[in-house]
Amino acid sequence: MPSQSEKKEEVVHLGKIEPLKLVDFPIFPGILAMMGPGIIWASLAQGSGELIWWPYLSAKYGEAFIWWLWPACLLQYWVNLEIIRYTTLTGEGIFGGFTRFNKIFAVFLWIMLFITYLWFGGYASGGGTALAALTNFPPGWDARGQTLFWAYLTVFIFVLALTLFPVIYNGIEKFMTVVTIVCVVGLLAAIVHPMVAPYWPKYIAAAFKVQGFPANWDPKDSSTFLTAVCFAGMGGFWNVMYSYWVRDKHVGNASYIGRVTSPITGKPETIPATGVAPRDTPENHQRYKKWLRYLYVDNAIAVFVNMLTVTFTTFLGFAILHPKGLVPSGWKLVSVQAEWFGSLWGYWGYILMWIIGAAFIADSWLGACDAVSRMHADFLFSTFRKLRKLSFRQWYYVWVGILTLSTCITMVLVQPAELLLAGGILNFISMTIYCPVLIYMNYYKIPKTIAKWARPGVGWLVVGIIVTIVYLTLSIWYLGVTFKLI
Repeated sequence: MPSQSEKKEEVVHLGKIEPLKLVDFPIFPGILAMMGPGIIWASLAQGSGELIWWPYLSAKYGEAFIWWLWPACLLQYWVNLEIIRYTTLTGEGIFGGFTRFNKIFAVFLWIMLFITYLWFGGYASGGGTALAALTNFPPGWDARGQTLFWAYLTVFIFVLALTLFPVIYNGIEKFMTVVTIVCVVGLLAAIVHPMVAPYWPKYIAAAFKVQGFPANWDPKDSSTFLTAVCFAGMGGFWNVMYSYWVRDKHVGNASYIGRVTSPITGKPETIPATGVAPRDTPENHQRYKKWLRYLYVDNAIAVFVNMLTVTFTTFLGFAILHPKGLVPSGWKLVSVQAEWFGSLWGYWGYILMWIIGAAFIADSWLGACDAVSRMHADFLFSTFRKLRKLSFRQWYYVWVGILTLSTCITMVLVQPAELLLAGGILNFISMTIYCPVLIYMNYYKIPKTIAKWARPGVGWLVVGIIVTIVYLTLSIWYLGVTFKLI
């Protein structure tokens, strides 16, 4: 039974950790004022899947896998929506929700998160391959040495940014918006060039032509295929990042939670270990509907912009790299894509594409370092009371340091492609695991505990079940191929 103090404070119990304080939804300020989280999502989604793995598949196998592309992108709309739905209702990061669901489950998922992002240095070294090709600097160094030079420099600059942005989210939002605009405009100019325009009819036809694996299929590319499907957008823990951008944007009840600020240029804001819940009133129901419509739009922008860019990059791989037999790999993982613009505009085309390629990949390291540090901090801070001796912000910067160190070590040991594939597989499997939990939390536990009107419609439930089955089937297929069971 709730204590007298809890009744007085108006709280609701959700799971076995501290209760949620009841509040009223803030008034929705308008879509334009709240735009931002979806742009960050789209910008990060322009990383490995869009620039590397989908172009890799179309460059190596032509039209064979193009029909997978748009469904793989659209599947992530539901995943995103359920993640940000939870944060909008409670103000908590989604890892706090996983802890409320089950602490053992949250610990297991956190271990997966920890292992997955020991390897994300591939985004820094992947961007480094483009910068090395662009500058040929330092002179006399081989491709590996030049790549690592630029990768380390990139990491240093981004860590400096994460330390000096007054409000970390605001700085990242502005930076990612610029990156997204540059990438989309550059790709638009390339895909309408007379040299590649004749390939569009064949490409569009392939998008609607269901095909099996091609005759020249290499089973060693199973990891690449699964990673491409996972990263036709974000994938796995990358989708989870959306929750933390929504929270720092102060969407819905997240406005009751403070933001991560710089220890040097910013003012500290209070970030509690637990969130809030809306009172079950008609007024809150109406306010929630307005916030929900915003979530639909912001998520649609994220998925559509990503779908646009991955369509363009896959097309360029199909129209330019495939006829030449060029496939991105090794320490030239991103530099090969310069053929997209170089074939069209010569020397300056190469220069432009290397710049865009570096922006495509390297910004993924910035966004990942920020969001993964938030996820680690959220899990530790919300799950273990004894660890609250450090503030959320302090835990955030502890993890920025840990992730930077792991990046600097792993980049030297392994080529960028291997780092990105390792993360891709673990991300895909994590998505298979947490999708059923999202269904349980948002479609059963929250409506039962907080308010019936918080339950999504039956249509969304059907979509969620389909999405979960697809990811589960692909995970089983991959494990079967890997261990030679099928």
